[in-house]
Amino acid sequence: MFDYSYILFESIALLAAIIQINKIKHTPYIYIVPYLLYALLYEVANFYNVFSVDHSNLWITNITMTITFLFYSIFLCKIIKTLLFKRWIKRLIFLSIICLIIDMAFFQGFWKLDSVIILFQYGIIILVNCIYFYELMNFTNKELGIMKLPAFWLNTGLLFFCLSQFLVFSSFAFMAYNGNYEYHFLFDVISVIAGAILYSCLTVSFICFSKTTD
Repeated sequence: MFDYSYILFESIALLAAIIQINKIKHTPYIYIVPYLLYALLYEVANFYNVFSVDHSNLWITNITMTITFLFYSIFLCKIIKTLLFKRWIKRLIFLSIICLIIDMAFFQGFWKLDSVIILFQYGIIILVNCIYFYELMNFTNKELGIMKLPAFWLNTGLLFFCLSQFLVFSSFAFMAYNGNYEYHFLFDVISVIAGAILYSCLTVSFICFSKTTD
């Protein structure tokens, strides 16, 4: 049931993007379309255990979460206006990749979930979300309705998603690897709720293009 729900919300977001394809094709939001298609195909394939190796799919989870982090962090960096913030965000992205390589090579490895790096990556996206809202509150000279701000909905969805995932992944190494089944259930529930919020906000962000663009 949880997998179906996640796939449903992803599909709705992808459909909304396709419907608005003509209005977003000259904006950075056009790149969300192939990403959403990739994410949807990954979830469907994962549902059917296509990536399972020795009863584990954590290796493909590492790859997919890295792709997700790189996509959103680079995308958000383009939205940020302040050059100083942009430079620091780029440095943090580069640092996260270096840390990921080191972690896979010497610590958690490739076949186990690199939870420490995932936490670091979520922390970076949360920071960038906060920078966006800081800029929105301090550098906007005119009154804007939220239905005219696709980036507002994108950042709102990502902030809720990353905050919730940060909390569950912070205890992943201890709870999941010790066979705590209640944790697995809680992880699934929180992930689906977080995904529903993220993809609902993404859907609204595409609907915003019916009104205006960023």
